[in-house]
Amino acid sequence: MDLSILIVNWNTCQYLRSCLAAIRSSVRGVAFEVIVVDNASRDGSADMVRSEFPEVRLVASPENLGFARGNNLAFSLSSGRTVLVMNPDVEILEGTAEELVSFAERHPEAGALSPKLVNPDGTLQNYYGRIPSLSTIFFVYTIPGSWVDRRLLGSRIRRRDRFEFGDFQEVLWFTDGGAAFSCTLIPRAVIEKIGFMDERFPVFFNDGDFGIRLFRAGYKACILPNVKAVHHGGGSVRQLDELAYNQEFIYGLRAFYRAHAGWLYRRAIDLALFCNLPARFAKTLGHVLLGRAPAGRLVRLFRDFWKTFTYRPHNARNHLYKVPHPDGPARSA
Repeated sequence: MDLSILIVNWNTCQYLRSCLAAIRSSVRGVAFEVIVVDNASRDGSADMVRSEFPEVRLVASPENLGFARGNNLAFSLSSGRTVLVMNPDVEILEGTAEELVSFAERHPEAGALSPKLVNPDGTLQNYYGRIPSLSTIFFVYTIPGSWVDRRLLGSRIRRRDRFEFGDFQEVLWFTDGGAAFSCTLIPRAVIEKIGFMDERFPVFFNDGDFGIRLFRAGYKACILPNVKAVHHGGGSVRQLDELAYNQEFIYGLRAFYRAHAGWLYRRAIDLALFCNLPARFAKTLGHVLLGRAPAGRLVRLFRDFWKTFTYRPHNARNHLYKVPHPDGPARSA
């Protein structure tokens, strides 16, 4: 088997239908399988896959496993020499899968390969970011920091956080970031060496964690210029309200640094994130004093802030999927 396509779905039935239809019509030159893990969707996604795409291997989970655990489960059932991790809101175009597989075979140093991600109108997306640093967190993720960056630094830090390029025509190589797991091909040999997804990161920052392990093992990430995939963007996370999104994002960010940074650096990260509280308090207090918001909004502000920093997802586990040895079960790190 040349290729295993892994898709984890949560309440994105229409996107998933288009995703699977695009795979069916565009992937021709490689032997492949498609494995969908449905995370207890309530929109009929599992039934749609059963009735319309019988060739797809469906795992209908009775609970929401999250992105990392869902992909680990799908990978454990796969057999391809390469693995394509795809979001259900991605539509792969003709020739893309074949070229990703071919390029991986010709370039063993490539540990994670992505096509160009484009919007539905064909314009290029910038889903290619660096692994975040302390300066990024303060100047991009906090209210006072982003104000300083925008007003005094000309948004220099925000621009540095993303790889800026136009409609590139050469292969782009990275050793400190790259495309997220929206549509990324990984050779099985790489996963056998460094493991797959760390389930401490059920939604956010699993790609950053994988990237760090990838680069430390001597591999590179790359984006191919001559193949494309349409990415609608945020199909699953758009279902989260503001509090739920912040909880998942902040949890993932802090868990990422618990895994990859020392105690002092982690405390600096927390201090930077706490800068948002006085900034939000001052803004909310102004609205209350001007009669634009009820006084209870201040109580809600502190309550939500506490809920965000004490949140732990039910589907987070301290478990890194490693490929089983022939004589024993998979190991946990």
